Amino acid sequence: MKPTSDTVPSVSSRRQSNHFDSFWIDFMRLRKFLFLLGLSLSAYVPGQVQTIQAAEEKEIADAIQKGVSALKTFPFNNRFITGLVTYTLLASGESAESPEVSRGLKIITDKCRQSENQYQPTQHQYYEATIDIMALQAADPEFYISEIEMIAQYIMDGQEDHGGWFYPDRGINSGDTSITQYALLGLWAADRAGVFIPNDVFERAAAWHTKTQAQNGGFSYHPKNLQPNPSEIRGTMTLAGSGSLAVIRTILFQRPGAPDSDPNSKNSLNFLERLSPASNKDSPRQVRGTPKAIRPQIDNAVKLSYQWIEKNYYLAPPKESENTFYYYYYTLERAATLNGWETIQNQNWYSDGADILIKQQSPSGFWIEIPSYQPNAPCSTCFSLLFLMRATKKLIPKRTQAPEIGAGTLAGGRGLPDDLTKVEFKDGQLKTEASNRGEFNQLMAGLSTIELPAIPEEKQPKLKIDLSDRDALIGNISLLKQLSVNKSPQVRQVAAWALGKSDQIEQADLLIELLKDPDLTVAIEARLALCWIARLPNGLGHELDPTAKYADIDLQIDMKPIIEKWQTEIHKSWKKWYLEQRPYEQRDDFEDPAQIKFQRKN
Repeated sequence: MKPTSDTVPSVSSRRQSNHFDSFWIDFMRLRKFLFLLGLSLSAYVPGQVQTIQAAEEKEIADAIQKGVSALKTFPFNNRFITGLVTYTLLASGESAESPEVSRGLKIITDKCRQSENQYQPTQHQYYEATIDIMALQAADPEFYISEIEMIAQYIMDGQEDHGGWFYPDRGINSGDTSITQYALLGLWAADRAGVFIPNDVFERAAAWHTKTQAQNGGFSYHPKNLQPNPSEIRGTMTLAGSGSLAVIRTILFQRPGAPDSDPNSKNSLNFLERLSPASNKDSPRQVRGTPKAIRPQIDNAVKLSYQWIEKNYYLAPPKESENTFYYYYYTLERAATLNGWETIQNQNWYSDGADILIKQQSPSGFWIEIPSYQPNAPCSTCFSLLFLMRATKKLIPKRTQAPEIGAGTLAGGRGLPDDLTKVEFKDGQLKTEASNRGEFNQLMAGLSTIELPAIPEEKQPKLKIDLSDRDALIGNISLLKQLSVNKSPQVRQVAAWALGKSDQIEQADLLIELLKDPDLTVAIEARLALCWIARLPNGLGHELDPTAKYADIDLQIDMKPIIEKWQTEIHKSWKKWYLEQRPYEQRDDFEDPAQIKFQRKN
C-alpha cells in the first residue's frame, strides 16, 4: 500500500544533498540514452556493459510462479495486508476454496460486523477497505455481497466535500491522490459486484481530479490550494490520478477507453453490466442515470497526464531504494491498461517494467521491502505480481470479434441459451438455466432456404440462403441487413437472432428498428438480441411479451393498442440507450449533438 504520511520519507530524506540529486538526474539521463541503445547499467562494471534483453514470456511465467508460491507461505497474521495478498492469489488463478485464500477471506469477513452493519478496518482505513473489497469481489461477488455493500458504504461515507478522500479525522484537507485512487478502486470492485453507487460519487471525484491536476498534467500526493507546484509532482501520483480518471470514465460512460493521447491504441473497454445486489433480487433494480457532461474534461485530463508521463518516462520511477518503487509499477499497469497506452515514448512499458522487476526478485520468490517498509511486507511482492500478471487487464471484458461468413461460429457462442431471460451475468461470467427454444429451433429447421433478389447493377442470379445453418449467419452483417427487411416475418426473426449473436453494438440500430416490426415475434426477438449485446438480461425493465398476461383471460381484448404501446416504449428506451452507449467513433464530437437532440424531442 501507499505509506501513510507518518511513514513517507520527506523529500529531504530521499535526496541526501543537492549534489546527490544532481548526480541522480544525470545518471538517469545516461541510463535513458543507454536504454534506447539496448544497453543496461544495472550491473555496471567499469569498461563493461551488458545488453538489455526484454523479459521473455518464460521468464515472466517463472517469476510469477515463484512469486505466487512464496506468497502462499504468508502467515496471514497481518490483517491490514491480508486483502492484498488474497486478491493477488485470486488474480493468479488460485481457487477461493484453497486453504490460503480461505484463511484470507475469513480474516476479511470478520471485519464486517453484520450485527452492527459496519465494516471496521484495523488500520490504513480506505487502503485496507479497498483491498478487502477487491478480494471479496474476485472470490465470489454473489456470496459476499452483503460484506461488499458494507465496505462500499464505508468508502462512500469517507468522501470529502471537495470530492476526494483523505485520512479520517485529520481535519481540514485538500485531499490525497493516493487514498482517492484506492477508494475509487474499491468502489469499482463494488460496482462490478452489482452494488449501486450513485453517479454523484464519481462525478465529484472527477471534478476533484481536474481541479488538483497541475497545468503540466502531473499530480501531487497532497495538493495544496488545489494546484500543485511542479516540484511536488510525482510519477506515482500522476499515474494514480490518470488511473482514477479512467476508472471513473469506465463506470460512468461505459465506452471504449483509449484516450486521444494514444490514437494507435487497440484497447477497448467492453460494457460493464451492473446487477442488482443478490440480496435484493426482488427489489426494483436501480438503474444508473445519464451522468453529467464531464467526459471532455476527463479525456483532456488523461491526455495531459499521458503527456507528463511520456516526457518524464525515465525520470518518473522512484529509486529502487524508495518504498514506492514497486507501488509505482502496479499503478503504471493500471493507468496504462485502462487508458489504452500501449507504448510510452515509443517504448513497451510492460516489457520495460517486467525486465526491471524480474531482476529485483529474490531467490526466495519474494520482492524484498526496504527496511523501513518491512511492516507492510509482502506488499512489494503483490504489486510486482499484479504488474506481471496484467491484473487490471483481466477486469476488462474482451469483446470477441464475429467471424466472417464460413469461418465458423462466434467464439463462445456454442451452447449459449437463446432465451436471455434464462441468463444471468455475474462478474463477467454467465450463469444459465436450461431453456427450451423448441419452437424457434423448429422455425430455423423449417425455413430451409430462401432466395434473395440479385442486386440490379450486379445482374447476378438470385442467391439461395440456407437459414438452418445458424453458425453461417452469425457475423455476416451485409446478409443480415437484407434478411432484416425480408417480407417473411420468420426470416426477419432469424435475422434479429443472428444480429444479436454477432455481438456487435454497431448493429444495435438495426435491431432497434426491428422493435417496431409489425410482427410481435420479430420485435420480441429483437429485444432479446439487444439484451444480449447490452449484457442486460432483463433489458431496460420492459416485459418480454406484452400479450402474455392476457393469455388466460377469456375476454376478447384488442391486443393491437397494447402491442403498439409496448413497442413505442421499448423503442424509445433502447434508442436512448444506444445514443448513450454507441461506439465513440460514431459520434460527431464530445457533446454528441444527436443525443442532445433526441433528449429534447423526448
